[in-house]
Amino acid sequence: MTSDITKNIMPQARGGVLAQEDIDLLKKTIEFYLKSNPDLDKKEEQKISLLFHRLGRMSIK
Repeated sequence: MTSDITKNIMPQARGGVLAQEDIDLLKKTIEFYLKSNPDLDKKEEQKISLLFHRLGRMSIK
């Protein structure tokens, strides 16, 4: 019963570590970083892009 109440108050993404709002904020932050940082090398840009996509798979939406 308690877990049902918790799910309704603050839905968590799969894995249960981050709330959906956290994931959305992290994705916005990563997107801004990628677009605003011209000094990224290709390897670092690829790693950050993969992180962005992994966060997308964690989303509830």
